[in-house]
Amino acid sequence: MVFLSDRTRSWHRSALVISFLVSTFGLMGLGLSPAAADPTGSVLAVVVDRITPISPQPGDTLRISGKLLNSSDSVLTKISARLGISASPIEKRAQIAQQSELELNPEAEPIDYFLNKTKVLLSDALQPGDGANFEVSIPVNDLPLGRDGVYALMVEVLGADGSGNVRRQGGFRTFIPWMGPDSNPIDLVWLWPLIDYPAQEANKVLLNDEVPRSLAPGGRLDSLLTVGADNVDKVSWVADPQLLQVSQDMARGYQVRNGQSLSVGDLSTQSGQWISRLTEALLASQDFDSVKSGKNDRLPLWVTPYADIDAGAVTAAGMGTNVVRSTTMAAGVASNVLGQAVSGTLYWAPSGRLNKETGDLLASSGVRTVILRANALPPSQPNTISTGLGVLGTTYNGMNAVLVDPGLSATLSLNQSSQSNAILMRQRFLAETALMSQLIREDAPSRIIVAGPRDIRWNPSPEALNALLSATGSVPWLQSASLSDLLIENSTAIARKRGGYGPKSQKAELPSAYLKRVQRASDELAAFTAVLDNPLGITRPYAEAILRAQSSAWRVDPATGEELISSITSSLRDQTDKVYALSQGTITLSGESGLVPVTIANDLDRSVTIGVQLRGDPSARLKSEPLYEITIGPGKKVSVELAATIVGGRALSAGVQLLTPEGQKFGRVAQIDLVSTAYARAAGWVIGAAFVAIVLFVVVGITRRVHKVATNARSDSQKNDPYV
Repeated sequence: MVFLSDRTRSWHRSALVISFLVSTFGLMGLGLSPAAADPTGSVLAVVVDRITPISPQPGDTLRISGKLLNSSDSVLTKISARLGISASPIEKRAQIAQQSELELNPEAEPIDYFLNKTKVLLSDALQPGDGANFEVSIPVNDLPLGRDGVYALMVEVLGADGSGNVRRQGGFRTFIPWMGPDSNPIDLVWLWPLIDYPAQEANKVLLNDEVPRSLAPGGRLDSLLTVGADNVDKVSWVADPQLLQVSQDMARGYQVRNGQSLSVGDLSTQSGQWISRLTEALLASQDFDSVKSGKNDRLPLWVTPYADIDAGAVTAAGMGTNVVRSTTMAAGVASNVLGQAVSGTLYWAPSGRLNKETGDLLASSGVRTVILRANALPPSQPNTISTGLGVLGTTYNGMNAVLVDPGLSATLSLNQSSQSNAILMRQRFLAETALMSQLIREDAPSRIIVAGPRDIRWNPSPEALNALLSATGSVPWLQSASLSDLLIENSTAIARKRGGYGPKSQKAELPSAYLKRVQRASDELAAFTAVLDNPLGITRPYAEAILRAQSSAWRVDPATGEELISSITSSLRDQTDKVYALSQGTITLSGESGLVPVTIANDLDRSVTIGVQLRGDPSARLKSEPLYEITIGPGKKVSVELAATIVGGRALSAGVQLLTPEGQKFGRVAQIDLVSTAYARAAGWVIGAAFVAIVLFVVVGITRRVHKVATNARSDSQKNDPYV
């Protein structure tokens, strides 16, 4: 079937071809596998629509269908397609990734046989920009399949160019698992994270509408919940309790910040429905979860620390108490929303690795399970296949380390934007797991592997993921297991060594400059809490908001993190500024020492107990002891007097500093000027004495001059008198 014809050979043909592929096949960047998209030797863009069956057995017929398009500027003739297959199974997992990314015309072709009996003619002539459908098929019994394993497969499209030379013009590579129905299956744990960006201010206002849109029908979290709910027998739920909390908040009504203004959100109903659906899915999962452990009294939901705190960065910044707080409160927050206890709290390391200091802190706060990449705890013995559970040693005790397979995570990260890409991703995932089922010994102490996304805020295609989950439930080499099943395995069965936590992992953490802002906000909140006689209902929202500002989400979205901590700081200072000193102007002391009157106002809706102190500038010129235990009722003012001594005669600038009961600075500083009258009187006496001295000096001087003149006159008269 021809899709496009009679196209002119104009310079814009390439743009039209790309547009055609995007609109017809729903592709992104042509939507091809890395090999098929490579320009080397490929002038036909080829995509796949179907590969059946996914796990062929004797007596089946293998069918592969799809579409192709002439993306060149030349007419191609004698267009045909055929299947190629490797002569022997793939031996190593690394070969799967290598062959997936292989060029169409490599120097070493892994396909050993091209099956001419599968060759079908597609078109006598294909004009530039023209397309056609294809389907190749072959009875499985006719395939040159030997022992069980994963075979490399290729659909090769041939065509003659203008010179009449028939050669490969396009195609794609994939894999076909050949595994008997009596295969010894391995267990597969699917980690299913429901985690978002906690961009919520202390007053519950949302910084943006990302979370509401994600929870609404068709949104990211809505799709993940839908797929997970359709596969409750396969997935192990992991959620951030903050997401559950904000969903419940939004169900009661919410506001979204738009610059300086606020708008009322219109997705409250959808948020409430999402929480209800999640609860229903968790209840349904109880029938399948923990068959071995028997823990049916709790919902099969594991929660991360509140707001998915970046524990490594926060610990390095010296704010370990925040890590402990987010960890210890997590399960309670989730249970309050869901109305039932959850399975427990775990930590999902953002970079897949954990340093010793962070591990020790998490263990001391009660965390017993961490999720890492498998290469963070590789087996000590070479050529040992890593399974899904290990032990991460800490100073306090060993923690269960759930080890996510990096190869499976990489496969889940592949482009899924089209049906073709989704099918190729599915085949690669099945190939990876089939090979693992062969490489893990049948008598191994554990045969459980773990699949999960690289990014816990993943955004997969729901159609692709649903098809993949369905496929993993129908192949003979896989069977489903839950996270609870994994955690009762013998975690010490495989000796492991601890991988490093190098510069790359450290660089990925939240920046230290950002965390200094968070630390200042934490200090201000601690001071505010200390002065409140009853902090209930006012400081907890700020404490939770500050934890949200430490989320690992801001590693990839630093601008929103900065906006969040700025909002928290501004709002917190608005509250602390409601307790302030009213004193201002110049205050004159009657002597070098005296009492300085200070008035303090409390505009809060609750009483405070504070201290106050005078601080001179320079401090050496003022001696004054702080005054404590000043209690001020809500909406009241209190006046006190502070004893002060001024050193020196000049006016002194001083600050009226409020203090917490422990003596820490609190709130704004009120500026006053202090003047002592004692130095003014002393100055008067000095001036008077100086004036008298000057007068005496003048009188004495005049007297001396008069006496000298008189003396000189008598002397002259004696000299002129002859009778003398």
